[in-house]
Amino acid sequence: MLDLTHYAPEHRLELERLLGSPEWQETIRSGLIEEVQAARIEPRNTRAFIDTVVDQLLAFNEAKVKALAEGGCEDKDRLLDELSKWPDRLKGKDPVISFLGLNVTAGCNFDPKCLYCNQLYVQPLAGLDRWKRIIAEVTAGNGEHGPYIYITGGETLLLEGDIWGDDGLIRFATEKGAGVNVNTNAAMITPEIALRFIKAGLARLHISLDTADRDVQNELCGGPQFDAILQGIYNVQLARDVVGVPYPGIHTNCVLTNRNLDLFPRLFAFILEKHKQTADGDDPFVNDLFPHVVPVGGKENDDLRPSEDEFRRFYDKVWPEVCAMWDRYQEQLAVPEDKRKALFGYWSNPFLRAEHRGGLDAYAKASAEGRYGKLALARSCYVAPTQAAFTPDGNQYRCGSHAIRRILPIGNIIERGVFDSIRASIAGLDNLPQEEHCYGCALATLYINQAVESKLAEKVDSMLCDKGTEA
Repeated sequence: MLDLTHYAPEHRLELERLLGSPEWQETIRSGLIEEVQAARIEPRNTRAFIDTVVDQLLAFNEAKVKALAEGGCEDKDRLLDELSKWPDRLKGKDPVISFLGLNVTAGCNFDPKCLYCNQLYVQPLAGLDRWKRIIAEVTAGNGEHGPYIYITGGETLLLEGDIWGDDGLIRFATEKGAGVNVNTNAAMITPEIALRFIKAGLARLHISLDTADRDVQNELCGGPQFDAILQGIYNVQLARDVVGVPYPGIHTNCVLTNRNLDLFPRLFAFILEKHKQTADGDDPFVNDLFPHVVPVGGKENDDLRPSEDEFRRFYDKVWPEVCAMWDRYQEQLAVPEDKRKALFGYWSNPFLRAEHRGGLDAYAKASAEGRYGKLALARSCYVAPTQAAFTPDGNQYRCGSHAIRRILPIGNIIERGVFDSIRASIAGLDNLPQEEHCYGCALATLYINQAVESKLAEKVDSMLCDKGTEA
């Protein structure tokens, strides 16, 4: 009998019942588990997002800026601008990519679509061969670490074996040295697909789960999908235990709206009941299922967007309540005080992840306007040449935010390569960031840009200090 004692008793019973279902029993009899155990590949390590930017900028500019400082320039802003400037067409060099976003389909199996979905339909022109061509280009010359590849939609699993099959995108990218994440609503994850994720070396799943309240979740999903979502998640949990591997990890995407904001503690309590019973920071499952909070986007979702007061309440009251739940959970598991972790990371709230000018009051006001990133924009968009994001028509964008809004495309994979489009777009970086184009900048990108700016500023200070020491 499969050992599921690392789950809470109630959830263990749920998993045991699911394992005894006809679908799982048929999968077990098929020999797929043995096939996966024999032919699976491990997820790959990914590049450090911040260092991938900093290292390239220093390679291009450090000697020049050091000479400026040694020549008498003490203007920190000027030195920082020169140190952070991507050279025209990258001097013909290929950029090192840390993030590749592939929006492979605008189609979805939910009909009607989720209440907050603002996905624009575009003709799917790229296709499997071109997606592989993109992956092959950005992974060429990988060292020990490769890019992080985020495959999303629409609903990615509509592409079936093109995603999870032996010749699909996950295995192709993993074999090329990339770490792969798939974004899905989970309703299509059968026992077979969960096992094939493992065989293909999938590192992570992002699964949409906005609340533990069945009625509210079904309202947000546009139909009765709650149970199907949970069964997809449980299928992945079972598949990992059946094969005996710690991957793929699962993060839940919680789209924050005025319908589920006050229900967030209930979602977190639900997740603590369903994930592996551990708070050990070294356990690969310690953060499994933990929610990644994504404030609802798009002008068309004004009726779902929390108000200024609701956003403030979420960060002032709701979030501290969740943090207290995490602290109590660690205490119940007898985690020594010096080993306890703060609730932070992928599942953190958007306000805490990056620094926002003006503090919480200003951020709550901007958030109520749907301009989540405007107070955290850095002096420059340092990160853009290390990212590439594509839509199903093959259009290439500097970042995922631009791809979602379909603004400022820099090329199309049908016409030219990923790197050529990045090189051709360098001149346009002088005009970014702009609030008009960048107010919806992704939380991770805001954090990376701020961290890059901080590291480059430290480098400038070091150069000026070294100059003073020599004098």
